[in-house]
Amino acid sequence: MSISLTLNSEMQPATASGEQAVSAVTKLQDLLAEQAEATDREGRFARESVEALADAGVFAAAAPADLGGLGVERLHDLTVLTSRIARADASVAVAFYMHTALAWYFARVVRFAADGEPGYLPRAQWLEAIGARRMLLCSAVAERGADYWNLATTATASYNGWVVNGRKILASLSPSATHFYCRLKAVRGGGDHLASALIPATTPGLHVEDDWQGLGLRGSGSGSVLFDECVVPDDALLVRGPWGKRDPGMLEGRAVSGMGLNGVYLGLAEAARDHALRALTARGAGRDRTSAASVKYAVAEMETALTAARGTLTTALQDFDAHLMLNKPQVITDDMSRAMMKECQLVSAVVERAATQVVDHAMRLTGGASYQARHPLARAHRDVRAAAFMPPYSPPEDAVDFVADTTLGLPGGRDGAG
Repeated sequence: MSISLTLNSEMQPATASGEQAVSAVTKLQDLLAEQAEATDREGRFARESVEALADAGVFAAAAPADLGGLGVERLHDLTVLTSRIARADASVAVAFYMHTALAWYFARVVRFAADGEPGYLPRAQWLEAIGARRMLLCSAVAERGADYWNLATTATASYNGWVVNGRKILASLSPSATHFYCRLKAVRGGGDHLASALIPATTPGLHVEDDWQGLGLRGSGSGSVLFDECVVPDDALLVRGPWGKRDPGMLEGRAVSGMGLNGVYLGLAEAARDHALRALTARGAGRDRTSAASVKYAVAEMETALTAARGTLTTALQDFDAHLMLNKPQVITDDMSRAMMKECQLVSAVVERAATQVVDHAMRLTGGASYQARHPLARAHRDVRAAAFMPPYSPPEDAVDFVADTTLGLPGGRDGAG
């Protein structure tokens, strides 16, 4: 008996640059899968996989072609690319996307010539460094028990720039990062402000801590980063707005980041489905088992869940790209920003539920072997649980509040609160 593992409905890149990036990942699939087993078992950062993807130019996917990158502009294509990496290693896919979401945003700002505004950061220079394989970005934003608009990390104005102090958590890719893109509180004589800064890994006082002990995504390098009296120059920090205020205008960027991250869990689920189908055709499976009603039900449920996830995500990415390809960042209304965040939250919920369902069915179809710690489905079972915690609004009750309040026009939805 033979079962095809190729679906005509799977998401495909929409542009030649996207195809080029996906092709580069395809050539590394075996290496990524081999390393995924080792890094998960040993609980260490997937450095070899990251370096292989970086050498192949995949981490430069969003940088413009004239700066040495692959010139991928569509969020759809970057999401497909992320899903292809996740088929081999969801940990590496998370680390990749955290870097790429920033690189893609920088490229969009430069493409729309939005860098000439006050507080200009040298994003074109950063893109050139990314294209030349000299920059890997870590998004160092999250803090324990803090919202994005009320962070404890501070940048205090001084005679030679800014002095940064604080601790960030869940900093994926941090062991290989050359630069850390941080959100923090800028403190100066005129008051406190929300700010962003790009801080080189070589800055004295910056310490990457090897303390990531996640249940899953063990190779993502999502540990803590400590900033202890780190001095950064004036041109490395951008004041974004008033301190301690939920700004709906910032929802656009957070929605974009959250939407593309769904590619991790779609790719993970597709790989789980493929493992299950291979198990059904393995030695001893036979026609009797594959003709059983319970098996057919599980296979049909996996296909239904994947179709729902792909269709929902594809439609949302088309919606997002229709706006993102035509407008420079942060020019839309607050209502549109909320609508984008609402769509991101709903799509993330659909993909999370579908991916979890697929992994559970895949394990049942594969049998007890999938419960062994080293089995790819055991890893998928742990990795997919992270999906609930990764949308911009989490824990789940915050997402529910935001979606409901936005739909009903209640205060939480109007001010961007979750």
